[in-house]
Amino acid sequence: MLGAYVTLPVLIAMIGVDVFLRYVLRAPLPWGNEVGSLMLLVAFMASLPYCTHLGGHARMDLFYGRYGERAKRLADAVSASCGLVLAAVLAYQSFSEVGRMYRLGSGAYLIELPYWPFAVLMGFSASVLCLQFLAAIGQGLASNRTGKGK
Repeated sequence: MLGAYVTLPVLIAMIGVDVFLRYVLRAPLPWGNEVGSLMLLVAFMASLPYCTHLGGHARMDLFYGRYGERAKRLADAVSASCGLVLAAVLAYQSFSEVGRMYRLGSGAYLIELPYWPFAVLMGFSASVLCLQFLAAIGQGLASNRTGKGK
């Protein structure tokens, strides 16, 4: 929800101000593109867990809609497993880079903005995704054992 309800309105306002300054006052924000790109990253990463929670991901409904309950649970388990691998790699890589980014002072070129807090956010969001995918896999396994959804 942070990504959708906080970051996107701020991003829209910042782009609006930048466009006004660029085309009306002929004085663009030199750091506008960098900050806009980082805010878009925040919007995307902070929205992933919420979107996954709502089941708002894309899937092949052309095939999925024709599956029986057992095949749907299998497809959900396979997709959750693939998502878990991707999210785990993203979380690991994000957290492993935080220390290096902090030590080297990695940041935006045109504004004093360090990158390491964004890596922490990415790692946290990916970790929440991992937990969601693990819960989805566990739920699918539990429903297979109890026979629910037949």
